[in-house]
Amino acid sequence: MNLLVVFTALLAGSLAPLNSTMIVVALPQILADLGASLTWGSWVIVSYLVAMAAMQPLGGSLGDRFGRKRLVILGLAFFLVSSLAAALATSVQAVIAARTAQAISGAITLPNGSALVRTLVPRELQGRALGLIGTGIGAAAAFGPPLGGLITDAFGWRWIFLANVFVVLPAIVLALRLPRSVVRAGPGRFDLLGGVLLLVALVGLSLAATVWRVPGVPVTGPVVLALAGGAAAVWFWRHARTSPAPILDLGLFARRGFLPAGLTVMFSNMTMYAIFLAVPLFVAQVLGWPPREVGLLLSALSVPMLLLGPVAGWFADRYGTRLPALAGCVVAVVGVVLFTFVGADWSRGDLLLPLITVGVGMGLSSAPVHTAALQAARHEEAGRAAGLFSTMRYVGSISCSAGIAAVLGASGAVAEYRLLFVLLVAAAAVAVLTSSRLPASLVPPAAAARAGEA
Repeated sequence: MNLLVVFTALLAGSLAPLNSTMIVVALPQILADLGASLTWGSWVIVSYLVAMAAMQPLGGSLGDRFGRKRLVILGLAFFLVSSLAAALATSVQAVIAARTAQAISGAITLPNGSALVRTLVPRELQGRALGLIGTGIGAAAAFGPPLGGLITDAFGWRWIFLANVFVVLPAIVLALRLPRSVVRAGPGRFDLLGGVLLLVALVGLSLAATVWRVPGVPVTGPVVLALAGGAAAVWFWRHARTSPAPILDLGLFARRGFLPAGLTVMFSNMTMYAIFLAVPLFVAQVLGWPPREVGLLLSALSVPMLLLGPVAGWFADRYGTRLPALAGCVVAVVGVVLFTFVGADWSRGDLLLPLITVGVGMGLSSAPVHTAALQAARHEEAGRAAGLFSTMRYVGSISCSAGIAAVLGASGAVAEYRLLFVLLVAAAAVAVLTSSRLPASLVPPAAAARAGEA
């Protein structure tokens, strides 16, 4: 296994999920310090998720054409600059702009890091390699709240952005040492129209699902946004089916294992990210815990993911992706079912059991699902496959953010949280169904190549 490639992809891929969840605990302090209302808080979160979802196919496509090493280094440098801008922001609007720039940077680095593994690591070791990377991505998202709580309590919210320096600089050093042969120029024109349509569709539909909660927004606003986003989505679908080199290759959905893997990660991430957001809100609103305790509590979810990810990746290399992914999704359902009994009298122990159970489930399923998606693609399209897979991951995050905004009110009633977790049980159950459609056994490399050429 090429450890240089794996650790470069691990560090580059961890930045985006770390920054998507680390800010959750610090958000109240950011809004108070900058004199912004709670309404702006949703934009700080949603703008990041939408930019990540919309731009990852673009980042992967650019890497396929102009070189993955080059794009990883460029994305890391841009992430460093945007993090410094966020730390120096003097208004909430500046924070949103800087976080959007962070998301664009992450959308460049994350898919190209995974694509490097797909092309440079032997096929029989890719499950273990992607298990480490998938574990790092999941653990970064899970460790974000506890890390954000500790940093915010000790140094203030600006340091949650400055702390990125300690990840970005080592990642750049490793990326510069990658072999020059990683850089591969690709043919074809860049699909600018497809990129614009995808961005309009995601932004329009995401805003339509959340903006209706903003005071003062007219009733027609969400309707107009939904119509614009839906029209752009239909146009994009037709364009992608006829374009010779679309920014998002819909043909990947026909490959064995890719569609079930994409749907599994979408519904699994919807479940996991909703827990990241809802549990801190619950313990703060209902139980009255301080940020430090809120963040540390969520480590009960991240530690099992960290420990089980590489094991599940090894199992996928030996026996195929379906069994560990399916087992993990079933365990995650059990954990979410436990959350449906949440109450105002819950203790720390009551919260730990469902968090650990969900963490075990996500740790078992993450690496096999990631492996199935990337092994469905040929080497020259690994960037596009990684970008599309990551986009589906973030569509799940955006959907859960919209769902939380729709279900939870300002009162923080326990009944609202229970309703939210009931809905999450349905999402986790869908992930069980889709994971059952993953390949039951490994596809020999020759057969995979023939399937890709068919």
